[in-house]
Amino acid sequence: MYKRYFLVFVLALCLMPLSFGQKTDKMEKTGGYARILGMGNNPYIVDPFYVTVNPAWGAYYDHFLFGDLGSTAGAFAKGGVGQFASANFRLNPDLTIGVLLTRNDFNGRLGIAALDPNGIVSTVTSTAPLDNNIELMGTFMLGNTAVGFGVAYASTLNETNPPTGGSTSASAKQFGFNLGLITKVTSSMKLDLGASLVLPSASLETPTVNNIINNQDVSETIILANARLFWDYSSKLAFVPVVNFMLSSGTQERRDPADATKSASGDLTSRTALIVGLGINYKVGDFLLAGGPAFAFLKTSQDSDKFNSVKSDITNTVFPFWNLGLEWKMNDWFVARLGYVATTLKTSTENGNTNVTEVIATSFPVLGGIQTSNGATVGVGFRLGSFSLDATVNEDVLRQGLNNIGGGGATFAYLSASYALP
Repeated sequence: MYKRYFLVFVLALCLMPLSFGQKTDKMEKTGGYARILGMGNNPYIVDPFYVTVNPAWGAYYDHFLFGDLGSTAGAFAKGGVGQFASANFRLNPDLTIGVLLTRNDFNGRLGIAALDPNGIVSTVTSTAPLDNNIELMGTFMLGNTAVGFGVAYASTLNETNPPTGGSTSASAKQFGFNLGLITKVTSSMKLDLGASLVLPSASLETPTVNNIINNQDVSETIILANARLFWDYSSKLAFVPVVNFMLSSGTQERRDPADATKSASGDLTSRTALIVGLGINYKVGDFLLAGGPAFAFLKTSQDSDKFNSVKSDITNTVFPFWNLGLEWKMNDWFVARLGYVATTLKTSTENGNTNVTEVIATSFPVLGGIQTSNGATVGVGFRLGSFSLDATVNEDVLRQGLNNIGGGGATFAYLSASYALP
């Protein structure tokens, strides 16, 4: 059913009217995930990181290298959390190609660069976690419409071949496909639209001993749709409505809990998520104010079957969900940023097949996969010619000082780097 929805969405993209006669607008080729975090985990700004959501942005960020150095893994330790690398090149005026390399700690959750978003691979015994994802991207121009496409793949294998007794094989893989476009609807409106299909799976094959089944198979289908509209209301003010939508479902096949000589199938936890926000971009000279409120809805459902005796539904409603950010280019080489994130979450939990117990609670948490913290954020950017380094700053540095002159922690919490090729 979800694949049918994805097909309809893709057809809608293909049939959308295209206007001709104007190429991509010029924009500053700097930024990254650290910039987004420094501005309050901001979904309302234009940034190269969003090429991981909509590959059509590659038409705007051509001849461009960028990635994340991530957050600290310890003092002078290599391999920070969240690292990835990307490169994008223009072959001719209408065509670009690119590549994106990500690991299983990638921070983006709205595209095909994220590996096993719902953690189904870990439910299969002896399976190595997916890692080292590769995504190939391309864009082509149709007038003033950029169309992007991408495909991603990752796999692992853990195989044992003893002299006797048969072999054991645990494997996992994930395919990803995405399609997007960026088009000028009118002279003052630009539409950013994308869709992704993510297909993680894992399996375990073992010898059958005394007719006992040990084989396992799990698979999941995840559909993502993302839309943003940049409406230039005036030379200083733009409105930015944002919509993100996600559907996921899957199946599993394992040993029947009631009969070890048989296998049984059941459904994985299904998820439905919707985020709707309305933000602004207010730009005066070198100063940018961006942000706004959003509403978020996430429902997880687990039907009762041979593997789950009790039906459960958990509904999370978030409102208001604030993402606010300031950016000020203080001079040619230094950019200062401030951000603010706050959420109010209401959780409704229902358990039971006949007599339902419902619990409703309000809290103010960090939302995994959507934000990293509540409260204020601080960021900086350094511009050295075509090279840029962006970072979030540990707020305690402002209170205690730099680590090498008395502070107790790392100065920069998260780093992104980029280079615009000539």
